[in-house]
Amino acid sequence: MLNQTPAIQLDKPALQQLYAYWDDKRAGRPYPTREDIDPLELKFILGCLLLLDVERKPTLRFRYRLFGSEIAHQQGLDMTGKYADEHPWPAFAARTRTVYTGVLDTGSPSVIRRQELIGDRFFDHQSLVLPLGHDQIDMILVGVIFSPADPQQP
Repeated sequence: MLNQTPAIQLDKPALQQLYAYWDDKRAGRPYPTREDIDPLELKFILGCLLLLDVERKPTLRFRYRLFGSEIAHQQGLDMTGKYADEHPWPAFAARTRTVYTGVLDTGSPSVIRRQELIGDRFFDHQSLVLPLGHDQIDMILVGVIFSPADPQQP
């Protein structure tokens, strides 16, 4: 039976466009494969993308294959080639693992909205987490759009 993707509510136009692209590429399947995704067609959001490999053995881990330049700039670090659980912000790493595992469990996209102080920086962003794979999810594509900093925050 085909997975029915729940209604996705996004307030960022680039994420709306990414979702429409992903939805089109899945072509009636639960999710598209990595081969269905053409980076040249994602120029509108390329610096704001994460691409993670799902590694199931010996334990479940998520490795950043791509860590977009805008995300690296906003966070002040580049996680390309590293595992999500190696992120220097432990609470952030734990939350992302929960989200990524949830996408594996449901096979459906997830939307995250975060407004929080991490260390000495305030982050306000919306993320769209999308599964990719063949018979099972083997990659996760994430679009992250940051909002301007909240002037009320230190």
